[in-house]
Amino acid sequence: MDQPFKLSVQLQGHEGDVRSLAAHTLPDSGKALLLSGSRDGTARLWAAEGPNARAFEAPTVLSTHAGYVNATAFFEDAEGNFAALSAGKEKVINAFEVKMDAAGTVKVQERPSMTLIGHSDNICALHTRKGTIASGSWDSTARVWKDWACVAELKGHTNAVWAVLLVDDDRVLTAGADKTIRLWSISNHAKPIATFSGHDDAVRGLTLLSGGQSFASCGNDGIINLYSLAGLEEGKPNPPFQTLSGHTSFVYSLAILPGGSGEMVSSGEDRTVRVWRDGNLIQTITIPAISVWAVATLDNGDIACGSSDSAVRVFTRDAKRVAESAELESFDKTVASQTLNKSQVGDVKKDDLPGTEALSQPGTKEGQTKMVRNGDIVEAHQWDAGAGRWNKIGEVVGGVGSGQKKLYEGREYDYVFDVDIQDGVPPLKLPYNLTENPYMAAARFLEKNDLPATYIDQVVQFIEKNTEAVNIGATDYVDPYTGASRYTGSAQPAGSRSAPGPSGTGAGSGQYTGFNNVDPFTQSSRPAAPSQSTATPSVIPVKVPLTFTQVNYAPLKAKLIQLGEQLTASGVSSATADVQQIQALIGTLESSSDQAPKVAALEKALQSWPAASRFPLLDLLRVVALQQSKANSALSIASAALGAAEWSSEWPEGDLAAAKARDTNSMLALRAVANLLGGKAAKDGLESQAEELLNQLRSSNYSHLNKNGRIALATIALNFSVIAVTKKEQVHYAPALLDLVVDILSKESGEPEAVYRTLVALGNLFVAKSAELLPTDEVAIAKEMLAHWAETLPEPRFARLSAEILKKTSI
Repeated sequence: MDQPFKLSVQLQGHEGDVRSLAAHTLPDSGKALLLSGSRDGTARLWAAEGPNARAFEAPTVLSTHAGYVNATAFFEDAEGNFAALSAGKEKVINAFEVKMDAAGTVKVQERPSMTLIGHSDNICALHTRKGTIASGSWDSTARVWKDWACVAELKGHTNAVWAVLLVDDDRVLTAGADKTIRLWSISNHAKPIATFSGHDDAVRGLTLLSGGQSFASCGNDGIINLYSLAGLEEGKPNPPFQTLSGHTSFVYSLAILPGGSGEMVSSGEDRTVRVWRDGNLIQTITIPAISVWAVATLDNGDIACGSSDSAVRVFTRDAKRVAESAELESFDKTVASQTLNKSQVGDVKKDDLPGTEALSQPGTKEGQTKMVRNGDIVEAHQWDAGAGRWNKIGEVVGGVGSGQKKLYEGREYDYVFDVDIQDGVPPLKLPYNLTENPYMAAARFLEKNDLPATYIDQVVQFIEKNTEAVNIGATDYVDPYTGASRYTGSAQPAGSRSAPGPSGTGAGSGQYTGFNNVDPFTQSSRPAAPSQSTATPSVIPVKVPLTFTQVNYAPLKAKLIQLGEQLTASGVSSATADVQQIQALIGTLESSSDQAPKVAALEKALQSWPAASRFPLLDLLRVVALQQSKANSALSIASAALGAAEWSSEWPEGDLAAAKARDTNSMLALRAVANLLGGKAAKDGLESQAEELLNQLRSSNYSHLNKNGRIALATIALNFSVIAVTKKEQVHYAPALLDLVVDILSKESGEPEAVYRTLVALGNLFVAKSAELLPTDEVAIAKEMLAHWAETLPEPRFARLSAEILKKTSI
């Protein structure tokens, strides 16, 4: 059995993410070379001190780029001249001549000896064979260059070309963000020779497998596909002959180890480099960084990787090149000290986890992750099959943000909006994170795209409009049928008040069109006055309610039919008729009809079906709540929801199944009430009984609720506060709402989103006209809780919100 890879050396020098990496061995000296490209605007050439040496010389910095360097490669032209290639944001490929002097020192020309011009957008991929260069770009094309001239422009991809691979002297593979892989003839490139299917998301990397008759691809769907280049069909996409699974997030890069072993190396967003042989994962190397952007292999069998912590690392199987024991120990400690977000390992219930004694049991496969409870800390450990032990890879901390991130220029954003500036011109990308200052995002967008600074207010308004319902941290809907963090399939909005969000293509909703000198954000031909301030915008008051809108009717209907059959068989005689009437209700909702949904059958079933079978009924009630236009219907729905969830009953402590059903039902019932508060007529109806409802919501069962249930209750408090802050007159229930806010803040264990929404509700109350009605002693307690959470939770948004509330309050 081969020795596992161990750390050899860590190369420091870059000041930004290392996005690309190329490797080469000089034939005369046997020296290994690495060429790294970074978001710091430089490429760096690293030369080993000698053949099979562990240490590398100080790098030569190639700093002529004015923007990110996203692609690097080594290249030998037809005359035998050797060069280092780098490309990126500047849209050009620079070639720096590389030579070795008489003393054996590698020398790189300071200025490019050649620059290739042709792409119209950021270049993100390079690959070379002797005499030939292939490049891929965000302009949706790939180009092939020979004798320093473009000989083929490959058009057909509908989005960025993320990867290129020269198969032989006349064939090249391209892959991109349009989820497709295409094989082209360089000499006859009018259309692809063949296409390949198998990826459900952007394809990020390609590598030729041993023998040259097959290749591998990787992508944002987290898989690696293997394809044959023989027997291709021209008329339809060619599927993979094998799919490798193991990565838990985006897979960015692939490389083949030399020597004919067939071993392949991959890297990705899950902090790992993985080694594969014969379709099996044989080793997982955890890197102390979020993103491992690039991986390359050297002729001596070593692996190099570049990552988001600005480092290049080399790993080896050769004992002579393994790092000193002190450096190995330090590296392992660095990996173990990393904090892992719940989004990397899934939701964690600390009380359900085993203790460290579980690590005495061996793992079942390489790379298996196990979480254990060590005191109050949740640790993640990974099984190293080669060493036969569990390695600690980090400590699990709370979740972030509001759902699936979108990748743009190597960074993750909550939103990447499409902004159409001119007909016939590709839309500009406007990236934005919910935690950043929208003025900073707007300024960055205008500067990048050479747009007038006078547009900054319009850009900020566009951002705020398209994130207004989630800018305090909306959470994903949890599918009660599959347990997934979001619905799969053709999810559709359940109401007109749904928060704008990313589409399936990664762009935010709300595309704007414009032409010539028309302002793309307001459609006005005259820009607004320039912004006078770039201060952090206010959060308080929040005047837009939050609602839970996502729905996928197909699994909901399937679950209803399944439960109806089970209940009928168990003696609930009305179940079949209930399902038929509820299906008619779903048909009304699916048709987006103006007809008011008839909910009598749904409310009847909520009373007669057993608690464990009510969750699809409550989920449907949540959707119905968005459609209500009558105040009396709103009261009826709120009563039905909380009654079906047995909200006021004692928690079933000793019955796990009953407790699970209560937990799910409570969460869905609370979401239904929150949705009722999103509509004018409905909220007017609830407002008349608000004090009674708010007192009912203060429950001794709060600590039993799961995270999503607690967030839903916080959302109800927030939505009631929106009513209070938008009314010109005082609301009688303000003291009862403050009681609920204090109740949540005092019982909450630390879920950031539940705390934040509740604090926003508190801020709204403090600045509303109804603030005069709030009891002084309760206000003092609320301010203490505000200070407590601002100090306890590390996210900057809590301190900023606390400071703003205290500044604006007059009570």
